[in-house]
Amino acid sequence: MADTLIRTSKRVAAVLAIWLCVAAGAARAEIIDRILAVVGGQPVTLSDVTAARQFKLIEAPAGTVDPVAYTLERLIDRTLMLDEVDRFQPPEPDPIEITNRVDALARAAGSAAAFDKALALTGTTREQLRRHIRDDLRMATYLNQRFGSTDPAARTSAIAAWISDLRRRADVTVLRTSR
Repeated sequence: MADTLIRTSKRVAAVLAIWLCVAAGAARAEIIDRILAVVGGQPVTLSDVTAARQFKLIEAPAGTVDPVAYTLERLIDRTLMLDEVDRFQPPEPDPIEITNRVDALARAAGSAAAFDKALALTGTTREQLRRHIRDDLRMATYLNQRFGSTDPAARTSAIAAWISDLRRRADVTVLRTSR
């Protein structure tokens, strides 16, 4: 719950900062981020999509016509699932596992400098990346508790139905889905 509030507060602050720059009549207005969707009052931004793609936190299947739209849809689903996960508070993941996954992302970048550059280009901090991975691990634990380890096709179908139900009950507004 506290993580959700922190994420929401930071995003609201970022959106307000952008709006203040525009309202102040900056001589050359430059878009530094864009809200692509709002899920239960929580914005999903272009920088969220960019970071998810850059660090391969969400990968569009080969042949996907619009990888930005695909990633946005997965981030919307992720936000809805995290709201449910936060309600049931699964156990915290092992901090070593989180560190190992961040380290693997750094190695995949090729060098520490390349990783730092990717973080800077996406406006992502190591701590934000750690929180994202932590939440992924919490979601995996929740999904295993809720849907067990049944036949993979049945599990995938049950999770898809659950997410569809979450979407029906939620207030989701997609503002932009394509480049």
